[in-house]
Order: sequence, then structure tokens, then C-alpha cells
Amino acid sequence: MLTKEEKEMYEQKAKEFEKRVNMLALSLSLKRNDKFFHKREDYHLLFSTYIKMLENDQNDFFVEKDRKEKIIESLERAKAFYYFEHKKQLETVFKKLINDDPSDFILFPAIMQVEEDKKVPKHIVGLTVYKKNKYFVVLKVDKENYYDNAQVSCFQIPSSKIKSLSQLLFYKRVYRKGEPFFILKCLSDLSSEVKVIPTIKMKKQTTGNCVISGLEASLRMILFNCRTDIFCLDGEKTVTPKWNFDHSDSTLEMRRRFLSAVKGENKAWNQHFDYLFDYYLYRKGVLVENPPLKMDTKRKYWYKHIRLAFSMDLYIPEMLKNGGRLPTAEDSQLKENLKTPLGPLGKLSKTDIRKSDFDDLTKATEQLSNQINIFQDRFSSIKIQRAKKITQEIISRLKDKSQEIQGEIQQREKEMENVRQTDEWSYQMLGELVLKAVSQATKRSTQSPIGLNAKGRAGKAIFPELIEHSNKVCHELQNAKQIEVRNKKQSRQYEK
Repeated sequence: MLTKEEKEMYEQKAKEFEKRVNMLALSLSLKRNDKFFHKREDYHLLFSTYIKMLENDQNDFFVEKDRKEKIIESLERAKAFYYFEHKKQLETVFKKLINDDPSDFILFPAIMQVEEDKKVPKHIVGLTVYKKNKYFVVLKVDKENYYDNAQVSCFQIPSSKIKSLSQLLFYKRVYRKGEPFFILKCLSDLSSEVKVIPTIKMKKQTTGNCVISGLEASLRMILFNCRTDIFCLDGEKTVTPKWNFDHSDSTLEMRRRFLSAVKGENKAWNQHFDYLFDYYLYRKGVLVENPPLKMDTKRKYWYKHIRLAFSMDLYIPEMLKNGGRLPTAEDSQLKENLKTPLGPLGKLSKTDIRKSDFDDLTKATEQLSNQINIFQDRFSSIKIQRAKKITQEIISRLKDKSQEIQGEIQQREKEMENVRQTDEWSYQMLGELVLKAVSQATKRSTQSPIGLNAKGRAGKAIFPELIEHSNKVCHELQNAKQIEVRNKKQSRQYEK
């Protein structure tokens, strides 16, 4: 049995592990921000990871050696900002910024409303403050370009307004309710000039992970600015900043280096981090040689498929529950837990499968097929035995679900075919009865010795009789059809 101190230490380590898992998953766009990653402890961890990533850079991948130490110092300053006790500390930092030095800055995450409706999720952008001559330049980076229809823009604020700038950023380091884009509007009011940099283009987010992607985009812009002056870019040429322009896939390489910085001395934790990273590698199309799903790995719908598989993977909550230790839960518990992400048999989105729309069933079979392929495709690359066992159970459950829905679809198709055949038989019988009635009526009229006018009157009397007779036949056929369909449904429900 653990002592009180040992229990507290275990709980503390478990929380640290969960934070790292959450941060890594968000940075890899495997999930949205469902754990509310925005506290000062969270940003302390994120900035510390960026610092370690740069410290480990021995081949100038991110930036030249002569600038690296200064950039690390600037990130340490950004990390310390969350522990400032008063605005004068921030004001002192601004005063010490070196003029026109792209490696000397302070980076802030700015959280704000983007719509009047408070239910709409808040958004985070990165703000980087530089010193340029008699001004402070605040560089706004927002991949979603909400505010001014530009992903990158800069606010030129006179040095004389340093107190107002310090007060604003210090006050807004913790989110407080306000009008949409409040902090950006305040920066605009303080500015003598606001410029957008329309030539810079970046890919937009694929999920709600701006808490990290906003700062990551700002860091990429900071490092890019150390190599290329973004304030002097050619206005006619579009530029997409990269982590390294000489690398074939600089984003993948940056992710690998970020993963390395997330890792530590705990080998079990590192195994789990690798397990998460394999989802990213699979999404990029580099985990396996010949994936069965021939999809464009750069399209949003492919990202959605991966995020869905990630959310269904019960190994992830299990390893979190165990604080990073290799899980050993019983199989019976696992099968019970599968009911949550996959849903019970007989149900589709909480609706009885027999009551679900046909189109919904068809879409579900396609989605299930894709998910089965993803889990089967990743299976050979899984190194943790417990994760393999869970993946096998997920695949089995998905196949059961798919088979159940396909059976329902086949049953409905059979019923629709029976109805179609019944309709054809009904129309055929109706035609024969009408022809028979016409023949009988015609025969009666020809057998009666009447004049021309009388024949005309007889003809007029025959057609209403035919119409009445045909309506009666249609009504009888419709009733017979409804009784037949109802009997089939009752028989089917009894069988189930």
C-alpha cells in the first residue's frame, strides 16, 4: 500500500503525463482542445518543450547558431511572463528589447471571442512584440484570419505608449469577457499604423487546436523572420514560411524533433508518446508502405477519419488512467468499455437500426469500412501488446456492427424488391380487369337493337361504370398490398 507521500507523488506524475499526452495530441491535430489547455502550467510546459527542441538542434535546422541562444532566452522570457506579479515587470522587459533584432522578442498567446454569441468557442492567436526604432511592433499571427482577413499583420505602436501596451497585455494574459476581438481592437487603437502582410499564406487549422497551433505558427514565423525579413517581403510573391526550406518535409521533421523534446527518462511514457505519434505518421502516409485506403492524405476528410479512429482507441484513456504505466485491465472490462465509443449493437447514433433512414445506414457502412481498414492497417506497426489486444477487439466490434447494418440494408432491399414486384402485379391485374370490363360493356351495347342516339347514350353510361369499377379494383389491390407489407413486418419483428 502506498504512503501518503508516494500517493501524492504518483498523482503528480500522472497529471504531468496527461498534460504531455494532451499537448502532443493537440500539436499533431489528432484532437480538438477538449481538456482546456490554456492555463499557465500548460503554456509553461509548451514553451519549455520548444526551448528543449531548439537546444537539441545541432545542425541549424531551425535557425543559425549565432541566433539560437537569443531565441531561447526570448522563449524563457515568454515562459516567465505567466508568473509576473505586476505590469511593470512586463514594461521592464519591453524597455530591454534590442532594437531591430528578430531574435529578441516576447511571445504571447491572446485568447478572445470572435463572435457576439458567447457559446461560440473562443479563439487564440499569437502576438509577438519586437522593438523597431521608436516603435514597438506587435506581430499578429492567426491561421484562421478572423480579424482583418489576413493571417499575418502588424501593429506599429509608439514607444511613448509602452505603459498602455504593458497594461493591456498583462491584463489580457488571463481571458476576461469582452466584445469580439477586444485585444486586437485595443492594439489598433494604440497603433499609429496597422499593416497586413498579404503575401504570407499558411494552411488553416483542421480542428479546434488553436491553443497550440496559434503559438506554433507564431514560432515558425519568428524563426522564418530570422532568415528572411518578413517586413520587407515582395508584395507580389506569395510565401509560405517553413521550418526549414532545405528539408523535403520540414513539418514532419519538426514534429519528430518536438516528439523528442516531449520525451524524457521514463521509458513507459516514451512508448506511449511513440504510440500517439504513429497516428500522425499514418495520417501522413509514412507509417505503412501501401495503405488500403486510397485517399488524399492532405484532404480534411482524411484528417477526420484519423481523428475518429483516435477517439475510438480505448488504449489511450486506459494508459491515462494508469498514469503512464503499461495497462493490464481485464478483457471483460474492455468489452464493456467498447460500448461507449462504438455504441451498442442494434443502435446507430442512439437510434434503433430498424428505424434508421436507409441513407444513414449506407453512410454508416462506408464509414465503418474505412475505420476497419485504418485499425487493420495500423495493427502491424503497434509495438505494445496491450494496445494490440485492444485494437483486435475494436476491429471485431466494428465488423459485428458493420455486419448488422449490412443485414438490415439487405432486408430492406429485399422488401423494396417485393413491393416493386407487387406493384407490377397490381398494375397487370388492373389492366386485365379493365379490359375485361370494357369487353363486357361493349358486348352488351352491341347486342341491344337501338338507334344511333341511343348507342351514344349507352356509351356515356358505360364509361362512368368503368371508372367506378376500376376505382373499386384499385382500392381492393391497395388494401391487399398494405395487409401483405404489414404481415411481413410483424413476422420480421417476431423473428428478431
